[in-house]
Amino acid sequence: MYDFDQRIERKGTDSVKWEIQNPKVNGEGMLPLWVADMDFACAPEITEALIKRASHPIYGYTLKSNALYQSLKEWIHKRFGVEVEVSWMTGIPGVVPGIHVAVEAYTAPGDGVLIQTPVYHPFYHAVENRGRHVVTSPLMERDGRYEMNWSDLAQKLSDPRVKLMLLCTPHNPIGRVWTREELERLGRLCVENGVLVVADEIHSDLVYEPNVHTPYYSLAPELANQSVTFLSAAKTFNLAGLYTSFLMTENQQLLRNFSITASKMGYENLNLFGMEATIAAYQHGEAWLEELLIYLRKNAAYVHEFLSTRIHGVSMAIPEATYLGWMDFRQLGLSQAELNKLIREDAKLGLHDGTTFGPDGVGFMRINFACPRSILVEAMERLEHAVQK
Repeated sequence: MYDFDQRIERKGTDSVKWEIQNPKVNGEGMLPLWVADMDFACAPEITEALIKRASHPIYGYTLKSNALYQSLKEWIHKRFGVEVEVSWMTGIPGVVPGIHVAVEAYTAPGDGVLIQTPVYHPFYHAVENRGRHVVTSPLMERDGRYEMNWSDLAQKLSDPRVKLMLLCTPHNPIGRVWTREELERLGRLCVENGVLVVADEIHSDLVYEPNVHTPYYSLAPELANQSVTFLSAAKTFNLAGLYTSFLMTENQQLLRNFSITASKMGYENLNLFGMEATIAAYQHGEAWLEELLIYLRKNAAYVHEFLSTRIHGVSMAIPEATYLGWMDFRQLGLSQAELNKLIREDAKLGLHDGTTFGPDGVGFMRINFACPRSILVEAMERLEHAVQK
């Protein structure tokens, strides 16, 4: 029903992905497959909702409507079978600004904030920019699959200077869907040590069968009550430029502290069109999403198979979630500088340097495969030619 094979020209729209002047990801002749938005038209119901609202010629200050929060409540019930309340929610113009607010609201300068690396690089920035200390717990890789390092986590979380953990779930860039058992074990460690969990679940709708996302807020009350969760339709429905996200927690004190700090930092308002798009997405976008997931899974399988059969020394496990692949080039025996030259100058591909996500990313590149298949075919053929050369 939906044409995800259609190539839509994005140049001329001020697209960060396609028009940024950065030779690392979008130099002359490069094919950009880096920043996490999709090269697909969003669900038509979203476009229709935006056109309808735009037809009213006044775009003044707008309230965060109950309909916005109700749409998220109903979506969570439909997709995850979890009952939440509108009173647990507030809006924030983007998950990344929200993480900055959370670090400011829940910690003090000099406190430690734990992250599991390799991880989405704004986690580092949010901690360091607020004058806190990054504490890393590297994930353990086994045959392309990553797991939590429980002994290291127990040690790091027991440090009284660590007050907060930023949890990426599902995890970017490695594509893991943490199981309920893993999250419960992690939650118990955090509760035992008085560490607050801030869960970034922006990729929670982009999970491939048979994997199942467990919302952190659905865990046992004693675990969920010591957490806040960020959610958004931005990644799911390709709405990143509309800057509309949510923070949710049943803990009313945590919610108040966040809202007060967000207001002090100037983040109390949401984008008018972002709210309209989010409501339309959650109310009418499910059929589009189901087809999208099938297409994305096939894209991931295409890259995995191409690398397995045609490019010796390069591999990519099919992720359990997200439209981001973690490509492993370590068998080529190149330094990171040599790998970057191979990708940028020889293959002319704009991929995300793995070291962006931490020192654990040496030898890796992150690819965004949320694009028409023909673009992936071109990218893989470029890579094959560069490696052979």
